[in-house]
Amino acid sequence: MKLSPKFRLYLPIVVGMVISVLLITIYSVNKLNENINRSIERNLQTEVQTLIKMFERERDLKLDKVKTDLKVADEEFFDRKFSITQKELAIKVVNQISLMEHTAFIKQWYLGNVEIYNNFEFVDKIDKLVGGTTTIFQKIDSGYVRISTNVLNSDGHRAVGTYIPNDSPVVKAIEAGKVYIGRAYVVNDWYITAYEPLTYNGEIVGMLYVGDKEKDLNELRDKLIDLKIGNSGFPFVIDENGTFIIHPYASGETWINEPIINEIIDKKSGISSYSLTSDKIEKIVAYNYFEDFKLFVAAAMPIREEAGVLVREMIINSIIIGIVIILIFSIFIYFITAENVRRFLNQLEQSSRKLKSTRKALEQSEHHFQTIFNNSSDDIFVIDFSGSFIEVNQVACDSLGYSRDEFLKMNIHDIKSEKYLGNVDNNILTITKFGQYRYESENVTKDGKIMPVEMKSRVIDFKGEQVILTIVRDITERKEIEEKILTTIIQTEENERKRFAADLHDDLGPILSTIKLYSDLFKKGNFKNISQDEAIENIEELVDTAITTSRQISRNIRPNILQDFGLAAAVNDFCSYINNAKAISIAVNTHAYSINKRGIEETILYQSVKELINNTLKHSNAQNVKIDLKSFKNQIILYYRDDGEGFDVNVALKERDGLGLNNIVNKIKSVKGTVDINSEPGNGMFLIASIKLKENR
Repeated sequence: MKLSPKFRLYLPIVVGMVISVLLITIYSVNKLNENINRSIERNLQTEVQTLIKMFERERDLKLDKVKTDLKVADEEFFDRKFSITQKELAIKVVNQISLMEHTAFIKQWYLGNVEIYNNFEFVDKIDKLVGGTTTIFQKIDSGYVRISTNVLNSDGHRAVGTYIPNDSPVVKAIEAGKVYIGRAYVVNDWYITAYEPLTYNGEIVGMLYVGDKEKDLNELRDKLIDLKIGNSGFPFVIDENGTFIIHPYASGETWINEPIINEIIDKKSGISSYSLTSDKIEKIVAYNYFEDFKLFVAAAMPIREEAGVLVREMIINSIIIGIVIILIFSIFIYFITAENVRRFLNQLEQSSRKLKSTRKALEQSEHHFQTIFNNSSDDIFVIDFSGSFIEVNQVACDSLGYSRDEFLKMNIHDIKSEKYLGNVDNNILTITKFGQYRYESENVTKDGKIMPVEMKSRVIDFKGEQVILTIVRDITERKEIEEKILTTIIQTEENERKRFAADLHDDLGPILSTIKLYSDLFKKGNFKNISQDEAIENIEELVDTAITTSRQISRNIRPNILQDFGLAAAVNDFCSYINNAKAISIAVNTHAYSINKRGIEETILYQSVKELINNTLKHSNAQNVKIDLKSFKNQIILYYRDDGEGFDVNVALKERDGLGLNNIVNKIKSVKGTVDINSEPGNGMFLIASIKLKENR
C-alpha cells in the first residue's frame, strides 16, 4: 500500500509523540509512586511515634498515680499506732519468682489494736480510697513476705505468704532506706509500683507497697482499633512472642511464621514492605519497640489501596493529554494553517492546566505530612547550616506572629534578641560538631515581645539533605517562677533586717541611752537627786535588761536551741511555748527524725512551722494542730495538719498578702524542696513539705 507523502511525513511524528507521551506518563507514574511511598512511610513513622507517646502517657499516668497513692497509704498507716510483739508465728512462704517454699518465723504486728497478718481491712480501705493494689510486707531472712495484701495469685486468692527475694532491686532499694518507684514484678505480672520502708525503733522491719498493673490495655485497645491511618491503614501491637495484643481482626493470634513478624521482633524498629502469605497484598509497615511494656507498636498501610486512586487518575489524565496533543499536532501538520497553529496553542494551554492538576495531587500528599508536622504542641524549625529557614510548623507561626511564607524568607538571626544574637553562629557550629545540642535562648515575636525559650536541636536528613531540626519550648512561666523565688528570698532577708533594726532601735536603744545618762552623772559627779549607790544599782539592772534583750533578739534571728540541738528540739520548744498559752493544742511527733546536720534547710523549715502556726492562730479558728517531722537518710519530711475552717488553696496562693503561703512555698522551693498543700473550706488544712539536704557541707 502506497502512502501519501503527507501521511509519510505525519506518521513518524505521530509515533514519536506517542512514544514521548508514553515515556512521560511512565516517568510521572513512577515519580508519583515514589512520592506517595515516601509520604506513606513518613505518615506511618509519625503515627507510630504518636502511638508510642500514648503508651508513654499510660505509663507516666500510672507513675504519678502510685506516687499519690503511696502518700495516701503512708498517711493512713501512720495515723494508726503501729506496734510489734515478741510473739512469733510459723508460716509457709513462697518465693514469687522461683515458687520454692519454706517455713519462716514472723513476729506479730499490730495496726491499732488489730493484728495485721491475714487481716485485710487496711489494704481494702486503700483500694476503696485510691484503687489499685496495696500490700504490707514483713522482713524475713530470705526477703520481704506479704502479710496483708489485695494482690491476687493466679488462682484468684490473696497472695499472702508470697515473698520478694533479697536479690530483687526493690529489696536492695528498701534496705538502703530509699523509696522505690518504678516497674516491678508482683506475684505473676508486671506492675507500676511504689515501695516505702517501714521502720520500727530505728530499724527497717518491712515495707509498704501500692501499685497498678503495668499493661492495662483495654482503653488503649479501643482507641487504637478506632484509629484511622490514611484511607486504609491500621495500627497493631504484638508482644515478644509474635502474638497480636491489638489488631483490627487478629487480636490473640500468633503469626510467628510470617517473615514480617520475625523481622519486627529481630530489628525492633524500622520501616519495611511486606505481603502476607494469606492475602498477597503489598503493604508498608513502620514499627518501634516500647521497652517498658515489652511490646512492638506498628502501623501498616496497603500500598495499592492508598496510592491506587492517584495513580489511576494520573494515567487517565496522561492518556487524555497524550491524545489531545497527538490530535493537535496531527491537525497542525496535516493542514499547516495559521488557524490550526492557533488552535494547537489553545489546546496546549489546556494540557498545561491538566498537568497542573496532576501536580496538585502530588502536593496533597505533601500537605498530609505538613498537617502532621503542625500538630506538635511545640514550635518546630527546620533550618540549613547558614541559619535560613527551610520549614516551620503552624505552632511556630502562631507563637512568633509570622506567616510561613515570611519565615521561609528569613534567617534564624532575624528572630533572636540582642542578648542572644551573638550566640547563634556558635550554636550552629556546636550542633554541626556534635550532631545535637540543647540550650536556652530568647526569640523575638513579630510585635517585638521577647520570649525565653529552651531549644533542642539535632542534625537530620530532610528531602535528601542534612539540615538542623529544632524543637522550641516556651519557658516564660518557668523563668517567672525562678524570678518570683529570688524576689521572695530577697524580700524575706529585707524583712528580717528591718525587724532586727527595729528590735535594736526600740528595745535595746532606750536601755543603752539610759545607761549613758547614768554614766554622765558619774562624769559630772552630780548626785543631788540620786545617790551614787542607787545609780550603780540602776545601771546594773539596766545592763541585765540589755543582756536579756540582746539574747531575745538573737533568739528571734536564730534560736540557740535550733543551732545547738537541731530542728526537732526547736519545733518542740516553740510548740511547748504555744501550748502553755492554752489557746490551742499542738501535738508534735519527731520520733522518726534523726538528722544531726545543721544548715539552712532546718532554718527554713523552722521558720515555715512558725509561720504555719501563726496562720492557724490568726485565721483558722482551729482547736488542734498535728505536726509530724520525719527523715529518711538525707531527706526531711514535714507533715502539718489543723482542724480549722480551711480555705481555697488556689485563691490563697494568688493573694499577695493572704495567709503567707507564697512565702512558705517559695522559701522551701529556694532550697529545691517540694510542697503539697490540701485544704477546702470547712475541712482544715494539710501540708506536706520535703527537702533533701545537700550532700556536701
